[in-house]
Amino acid sequence: MNPDKRENNIPELNNSANEARRQQSLKERCEQYKNSLKNKDPQEVARLAAVSIMYEKGDSISLYGAHFNEEYKISWPELTIADSSGEKASLEVEALWLHYLDRADGHPLSGRWVNLSEIGGLFYQQAFQGYSGDMLAEFWGANLEALEKACRASGGWRVPNLADLAFEWRVLPRLPICLCYRLPKGVEKAWATILFDAASSHYVAADVAAIAGKKLADRLVKIPDEE
Repeated sequence: MNPDKRENNIPELNNSANEARRQQSLKERCEQYKNSLKNKDPQEVARLAAVSIMYEKGDSISLYGAHFNEEYKISWPELTIADSSGEKASLEVEALWLHYLDRADGHPLSGRWVNLSEIGGLFYQQAFQGYSGDMLAEFWGANLEALEKACRASGGWRVPNLADLAFEWRVLPRLPICLCYRLPKGVEKAWATILFDAASSHYVAADVAAIAGKKLADRLVKIPDEE
């Protein structure tokens, strides 16, 4: 076969088109969540999701909660979401908040860390480990001090008695996430994994938990090692 013809048979990837479809899908999901939430009592939603509620002028109601230590305001019944500076949340953050508020059932957190497969993500577990824990282990290697700085800079706090290093974050009020990191030993390479509370499925679906874990991993490799 003529090489030029063979190359012409390869479909051209259109990243812009793919991103546009992804954004449209997120918009549609947000509308679905909003339609569901509008049928619920905001007081009950706030209680189940562990967010605060404030009654403002007129019939306006606002819910407040933190996402990775940043305060967000959810206006009710419009269900618009803004960050602490008043800027409209990104579509990704909006979808995460609305999904969480719609799904939250108030179930107590277990205090037990499990991997993604144990909260319904068996299908995603292998890929998730590759683009989260494995990526972090390859990036940081034996540089535990720098990793600890990155964890603290991203708003995490140390968890004792787990691996060589463990940090916890709150993605959302009842969605804790934990990084466990083990230093390389002998011929063994560094190892890392991101874990979730065993009750996480009461607040987010497994694919959404995986997205949150990937977001954390990305945050940790973007923070420079500063002395």
